[in-house]
Amino acid sequence: MQSSPAHIFDKDNVVKIAAVFWIVLGSLLCSSSWGADVSKSFETPTAYTLPTRIAIDKTDTIWFIESNLNKIGRFQPAKGVFSEYTIPTPSSAPTDLTISNTGKIWFTESDSDQLGVLDPASLTFKEYNIPTIQSMPSRIAADIHGNIWFTEFYGNKIGVFDPRKKVFREYPVPTLGSRPSGIVVDKNGIVWFVETEGNKLAKLNPRDGVIHEFALPTPHQTPREIAIDGSGALCIAGNIGRDLTVFNPVTKKFRIFVLPNNSVIESMTVASSGIIFGTLKTSGKISMFDPKTSKFMEFEVGIGKSKPIGIDTDSKGNIWFADKEKNALVRLDASIMKKLRLK
Repeated sequence: MQSSPAHIFDKDNVVKIAAVFWIVLGSLLCSSSWGADVSKSFETPTAYTLPTRIAIDKTDTIWFIESNLNKIGRFQPAKGVFSEYTIPTPSSAPTDLTISNTGKIWFTESDSDQLGVLDPASLTFKEYNIPTIQSMPSRIAADIHGNIWFTEFYGNKIGVFDPRKKVFREYPVPTLGSRPSGIVVDKNGIVWFVETEGNKLAKLNPRDGVIHEFALPTPHQTPREIAIDGSGALCIAGNIGRDLTVFNPVTKKFRIFVLPNNSVIESMTVASSGIIFGTLKTSGKISMFDPKTSKFMEFEVGIGKSKPIGIDTDSKGNIWFADKEKNALVRLDASIMKKLRLK
């Protein structure tokens, strides 16, 4: 396999944003001009489930990982009903989940080196052993054909599973010890992922299996999360560097945005408006970033200590996230979010 590393960084396009926009939502709730609750919390029925990553299907059902119980949880907002389903392999340590084009819920099992799938129709599981032992599957994404892509954090590979043929294929990452983490698939079927220790963004073309790597402009970012915005740009969240780095796949140039208050984005979702919402593990807040204006906003949700982690958007534009501290799923109302313009 051939790879073509590229180290591209246009310094003229580096953008340093220092302004901070704080909103205390408690005060908004008291304002008659808002007229609706900004957020609503739904506590899981089982104590200490430790909800982490979430994914929302076409019916707006929220599926989530119960990391403390080794279960997949389901919440149906229309009914207000929670359900829980025990993963067959004990102590499998599920780390991420995604929904395929058939509506099935796929997830990574980091400690058992497996991919799991839950059929929402039959509510039954199947599990598949990843070829590489001690690969530690980390993040997961589905493409438009139903193939399941995942990163092997210790295996230093990108894996893909074809559910129709029930066949795995693995692609070694060119950089040794790169620790691949976040992964997404764009509308053209190109796979993008970040290398936590390699400090790189990488592109995998499924047609020929070639991986191209792009060194991040800021050293020691230790990127873990990645998302695609409405324009097709790749948004990369730094962990130590604490920046949001945006990569244009057409120009192959980076832009850097400094997060307010030394924040670290845990996970991201892109709303229909193009606004990127993120959970901030350093402050327990939610962030908003507008790629058009290059502006950030941070705000608190609810009262008391919060540890937001996984985040996603439903068909109505509501933003949902898992709160580990409150053992709950939290919904941010779409109509309110539209009013929080970043100017």
